Amino acid sequence: MKKNYNLHILSLIIISTYYLSSLLIFNGVVISPHDNLDITAVNDHIIGKIINGDFTAAGNFLSGEIKWFYIETIFYPFNLLHLVLEDKEFYFFSEILKKILSYFSFYLLAKSLTKQRFNSFISAIVYSSIIHLEHRMGFGLTTMPYLLYLLIWKQNLKIKHFFIFFLIGLNSDLARDYLALIILIPISILISQSLKNIRIQLYYFILITLSITIAGLPIILSVIDITESHRVNNNTYGLDGLLDSVTNITNYTKIYFFPKIILFSFTLFLSFFLKEKKIIFLSISFIFIYIFSFYINPLFKNYIFFFLEFIKGYNFQRIDRSLDLIICIILFYNLNYLKNLYLKKFTYFLSIITIITIHLYYPIFEATKILIKNSLYDHSKYIELKKIIIEKDNLIELKNFLIDKKNYKKEIKFSKLESPFTFDGYYKFKTYGYIKSIVKENRVMSIGLDPMIAVMNDLRVIDGYHTIYPLNYKIRFRKIIAKELEKNEGLKNYYDIMGNRVYVFYNDKNNLLIDFKEAKIIGAKYVISSFKIQNTNLEFICGKCNNNKIFLYKIL
Repeated sequence: MKKNYNLHILSLIIISTYYLSSLLIFNGVVISPHDNLDITAVNDHIIGKIINGDFTAAGNFLSGEIKWFYIETIFYPFNLLHLVLEDKEFYFFSEILKKILSYFSFYLLAKSLTKQRFNSFISAIVYSSIIHLEHRMGFGLTTMPYLLYLLIWKQNLKIKHFFIFFLIGLNSDLARDYLALIILIPISILISQSLKNIRIQLYYFILITLSITIAGLPIILSVIDITESHRVNNNTYGLDGLLDSVTNITNYTKIYFFPKIILFSFTLFLSFFLKEKKIIFLSISFIFIYIFSFYINPLFKNYIFFFLEFIKGYNFQRIDRSLDLIICIILFYNLNYLKNLYLKKFTYFLSIITIITIHLYYPIFEATKILIKNSLYDHSKYIELKKIIIEKDNLIELKNFLIDKKNYKKEIKFSKLESPFTFDGYYKFKTYGYIKSIVKENRVMSIGLDPMIAVMNDLRVIDGYHTIYPLNYKIRFRKIIAKELEKNEGLKNYYDIMGNRVYVFYNDKNNLLIDFKEAKIIGAKYVISSFKIQNTNLEFICGKCNNNKIFLYKIL
């Protein structure tokens, strides 16, 4: 019992290394903004306002085109915590709770399969770490190992188990989690190698389907309410999409994925040399789901269901969200069945490296980025570095730039770093509070800044990041940035095909081709910019507003 206690204490310390390292290096916890700060936290802010009685809050989005029931997670019971928690507290409480639940959920599953505590601990930490790399929203993936545990071992369900199934479904995502949760049924049969629990699995299927459908009502209602969604032309899957996903692995900004990829590949490779049927079956299932996601799914979307608009819009690729669980179970079995001591030690080594890399990559990445920027000889060198990273994406040229001593100052001062990607740093509450006092209830448009920052500060906007909104608004907003899109094929394809980010895209800040008159027609009266703008349709209001590098203009 004491050994278990010590392992769990150690796991909590490991889980907290991301937060502790951030606080040690920065004046706050740094957060990767993608899908965290640029949409999830902002949606939670609006949900919190609605729960606390402000039923007009969703009108702050996108010229009032977003209705309250378009917000995907609004029906989650977990949102009731908005009644007692502020936005920042809610964000971190949710993130930390998911990490802890995912660890204990997998540990319980692993311990039920064999009694190897340390192997259960290692594989549980790996699972808890990797599912938070990209899979966000809801508690479906977080608690998936526990659901699998119930499906394998419970011969009879108690009322509390029915309640758990239903509650997890109510806090899960219909579009993203459902297929992964349903795939637990055949996985449980593979592991137990028995059909004895078929009645339990039927109950599970009914309860998860019912509860996750209730949680997913915003998606269903929005599809019904919106005649045509902005993603009506979204056919991004197929050979081109597959090639993009493969070539993206070579992008050095994704280097923190390498240990995970190596660990998964090595785990899968080893599994076929172990004489255990369930391990081989799980490995085959992993490969099948992976192939389905990249090869068969495009056929479903673009050919088989092309004439069914609702089915066509459903992304069957989301079944791949079960892959992390499957590979971690295979990892756990490998650690238990491997007889070669060197292979086992190497597997432990890969697992530990993967865990460390995942928890430390963003604080170290952000710290390295800031240190390099502060150490460069002048601002022109920083601009040159950005071009190498963003435009050229050339690893050799990046290496040559970084090792060239001529690019750096002779003296470098080290101190605690300031990052724009902490919760408070990203949302700039004081600066936007000052802007709010000027623009009041008028709508704004952002250039060179995330427009969702404005929403987080209760400003009303015409731009933003949304997974569903009307196609006609996408067409209307396009007039603002039409000339900019024509100059950039990549931006044009993104906006016309995907278009989740309704942003004021531009190519050259010194030669903006933005149609501010069209912005005013949509509803914007002010423009918030990260740089100075010279345009006859704009009236200068303030530069470096509230001592921050933000500029405010009024549209004439």
